[in-house]
Amino acid sequence: MRHRIGQAAPAASPVEETDVCVTAMTAVSANEVGRPGGGAGALDSRCAWWCLLLTGGFAYVALALCGRSDPFLSGNRTHRDFLLVLLLAPVFYYLAPRNNLPRRVGTAPRTYALRVGLGYVLPFFLGLHFKHLGEFLGLSFSLTESDLRALPPPAQRALAGAGVGLCALLAYHLALARREAILLRYVAGLVGTIAAFGLVTWALRGTHYAHVHHYMWGAFLVPVCRFKPWPSLVGQAAFLGVAIEGVSRWGMDPWWYPR
Repeated sequence: MRHRIGQAAPAASPVEETDVCVTAMTAVSANEVGRPGGGAGALDSRCAWWCLLLTGGFAYVALALCGRSDPFLSGNRTHRDFLLVLLLAPVFYYLAPRNNLPRRVGTAPRTYALRVGLGYVLPFFLGLHFKHLGEFLGLSFSLTESDLRALPPPAQRALAGAGVGLCALLAYHLALARREAILLRYVAGLVGTIAAFGLVTWALRGTHYAHVHHYMWGAFLVPVCRFKPWPSLVGQAAFLGVAIEGVSRWGMDPWWYPR
């Protein structure tokens, strides 16, 4: 529609305004859902949900499993460990959950409920009972030099089985990393982390010994399980539960102790 110079342009009709809004919203949604990772480069609402899950798990262990009156007090009798969990949560979210936690937008409601409920919340909740599982199986031991040298036969078999299972899990995830064309940096991250811990342990070998707490290996395996297939999603949630249980029950204890 033409209008004279100096004359105000006619106002758009409600129908035209609605069409413009719908077109813009559709474009934004398509861009968000269509991108690989769905805008995974930025922290999103899933990160807030994930942090709430960690908070709830920490409080559950403290209140229900350890009988404390303060839900955010760790085994070290301090709130420092809970604050460290909150500070590190966005970092770990960026490393792993942003890649495989389902989005409500673009995901069928039933699929979303199954992946979040059965694929994440349930294994996370089971991981929070790691200590009770070990006691039930009669496999309570720590990964220290003294404990590993004096392991009874049942614990030796259990540790060997866990090692085989971990190797199978790692091989599976290496295949997934290769399929997603990130194998080199995926392996570099794993090897670099293990090598750094090993070098420090070797450098301190004369004065300190390493103690691999279960919150440590649980947290280490969370970024390993960063892929969308069910085994990776379930593994990530279970290892996350183990890590949170360790921090809430015992605290973020040192990695090296004086001899």
